[in-house]
Amino acid sequence: MDDREQIENLLARVALRDAAALKALYHRVAGRLLAVASRVLDDRAQAEDVLQEVFLTVWNQSARREPGQALTLAWLCVVTRNRAIDAARRKRPETPLHWVDADGEERVHDAVDESASVMDNLLAHQEGQQLGNCLNALEADPRLAVMLAFFEGLTHLEIAARMSRPLGTIKAWTRRSLLRLKGCMEGVA
Repeated sequence: MDDREQIENLLARVALRDAAALKALYHRVAGRLLAVASRVLDDRAQAEDVLQEVFLTVWNQSARREPGQALTLAWLCVVTRNRAIDAARRKRPETPLHWVDADGEERVHDAVDESASVMDNLLAHQEGQQLGNCLNALEADPRLAVMLAFFEGLTHLEIAARMSRPLGTIKAWTRRSLLRLKGCMEGVA
């Protein structure tokens, strides 16, 4: 009996609620499934959590499979990959508004231009308040995408990586948010 057949046999026994089979299955495939989850998440602790979820799923749902549906290593890999992708989507990185640059200087997104005249500062402050109000009217994730693009100068691809979102989603959020901001600043929206 080859490895593939042994795994399918263990999965069939797990469907019959055989705890020893679940333990044997874990020892046989856990390393491979952990590698799948780690490739998606790039975080071993989170990948281990995903692996635990997968084996809970196997234990709870293998008996409820459709007639003729074979449970295989490929099925386990797909379940693991999907759970890892779900975990990556739930993980939301924090983006600081204050940071220290490479030279050790503290940076802030809302820096005031001290070389401007009093009138220029007043107009800029008024526009800044309106822009702040318009930005606050956006949903949280699209607002963050716009702020990363314009205050940190990140590309769509870099924003997608930082926010763990698909590139198309970032592009759509940025475009729609800019249109809403333009309307808001012109007093339309």
